[in-house]
Amino acid sequence: MDDRVKGSREKWEKELTEVYEEKLHFSLPEYKNESGISLKYVYDADDAGDIPPEMPGQYPYTRGIRGLGYQYAPWMIQMLHGFGTSDETRSRTEFLLKEGMRGYGEDNPVVLIEVDAPTTVGLDPDDPLAFGAVGLGGPSVTTLEDLERLLGGYDLSKTRFAPNTRFSCLPMLALYVVFAESRGYKPEQLMGQSQNDALTRWLTTDIGGPAPRTQQKLRVELIKYATEHIPKWNHTNLSGYHYGEMCATPAQQLGIVMSQAVELIRDCVKAGLTPDDFVPRFSSQIHMGMSFFEEIAKLRAWRRMWAKTMRERFGCRSPRSLQYRMHVHTGGSSMTTEQPLNNIVRSTLQVLASVLGGTQSLHTCSYDEAVGLPSEEAVRTAIRVNQVMRHETGIPAVSDPLGGSYYLESLTGRIEEEAARMMSGIEERGGFCKSVEDGFLRHLLSDHVIRWREDLDAGQRTVVGVNRFKSDVRTEIPRFATDAGKASEVAVERIREWRRSRNEDESKRALANVEQAMRSYDTLEKAGILMPALISAARARCTLGEMMGAIYRADGGRVHAADYGKL
Repeated sequence: MDDRVKGSREKWEKELTEVYEEKLHFSLPEYKNESGISLKYVYDADDAGDIPPEMPGQYPYTRGIRGLGYQYAPWMIQMLHGFGTSDETRSRTEFLLKEGMRGYGEDNPVVLIEVDAPTTVGLDPDDPLAFGAVGLGGPSVTTLEDLERLLGGYDLSKTRFAPNTRFSCLPMLALYVVFAESRGYKPEQLMGQSQNDALTRWLTTDIGGPAPRTQQKLRVELIKYATEHIPKWNHTNLSGYHYGEMCATPAQQLGIVMSQAVELIRDCVKAGLTPDDFVPRFSSQIHMGMSFFEEIAKLRAWRRMWAKTMRERFGCRSPRSLQYRMHVHTGGSSMTTEQPLNNIVRSTLQVLASVLGGTQSLHTCSYDEAVGLPSEEAVRTAIRVNQVMRHETGIPAVSDPLGGSYYLESLTGRIEEEAARMMSGIEERGGFCKSVEDGFLRHLLSDHVIRWREDLDAGQRTVVGVNRFKSDVRTEIPRFATDAGKASEVAVERIREWRRSRNEDESKRALANVEQAMRSYDTLEKAGILMPALISAARARCTLGEMMGAIYRADGGRVHAADYGKL
């Protein structure tokens, strides 16, 4: 430490003691952030350490993946949406596009669809196991006809289609490839994203699916197909969001996702892929919480940790492999039913942290999401938060405006250290999949949820309007309603009509081929044999549920996270 800095700090600390403790009898408080890192009252150059002379767009990309950030390409406003029938969801898509939802350009629409739970796990709407869940929180999307209702009329070479399917990513992609083919598009023209991260949903919900090792194989299959046939497709979106919703700390979110990425990349190498050929199409859906500076530091540490890991562990040399792209989803768990208009403030602060941290795209929670499906007024307000920040504040004019802050640079380093410790712990246990199977990660996340609630109830954590600053006046907000019962009836009738209109023998043969391909896919070295069978099944007008059913039959059925570890 520079002698002048050291002397100034010692004098300042002495004055603190004399003034606050001795004169005012004020006990100096101790603070820790969400990751458990102890915070100082003030930071100086010694805390920041030797900050390398890094500029935005330079390795290891702490300050951003491009030399010009929002000056060149403003962050994408991507609103995850879906409810009722595919027709209702299409109407909401049109509304969001009209209000400003866009990709990287004014003429590049984004269709970021949340599907219902049956579609997520691979059930058709007329499956008895789907009863009561069809059309809730998303539409049923199981046939080429459903895709026509969602996407008919769009220029698919310019449209970013991102169905949030998780477990059923492979048959959904097969359906989309065949749908596009029927409209005259080739796979290499398509752009979009698969939520190829079913293990995260497995860990954080009670929704069942294939066993963990099978899920890993299916992820590798999708990556191999997309790498070889759909070069503009983002094949894997690693989700830290769900861990954040389960109260994992920012450092833990990063460590868990990085351990998952390392294991998945290793498995893709076993399948015959070269890292620089597929790693550039990885991205993350990142949770944004309320710990403002810590969350900014998390995004900066995320980019740096990714770049160093890809270069040092996997020998990546392409800058695109090292430049990690991020989609941030503001925290749904921070939205409250009490005083719901406070949620606009929370979302705004989270959007600000995301932008200062250098995200590439954003979903902004609507203020009524703790109550139910977002209303048009609420989701419009969420979009406006982004537009006001972009056009009225001047924030996008400077790349990494907080770079060089003693506090932020120190915090970035500490987050990286804590994340690396989490990552190492998972690897020492046998890796990510092993930590899923033995219940370790499930226990970790469950414990955090319980501890968060206990802290809230004990008053050690404040949530405005919930356990402090309450109001006797109840704010009534209009509730958005959809008729899920009617949506279910429509979906069931449509899929039955779809089956009546096809060649049943052809469909059965195609499904038998899917099942056989899945049985033959017994090692990672055989990756690449399943997706062609699924595409053939989609051409034979098989449904998503039927294709997933063939996969389940070959693998021994559907299981739940509770079947693994002592949960």
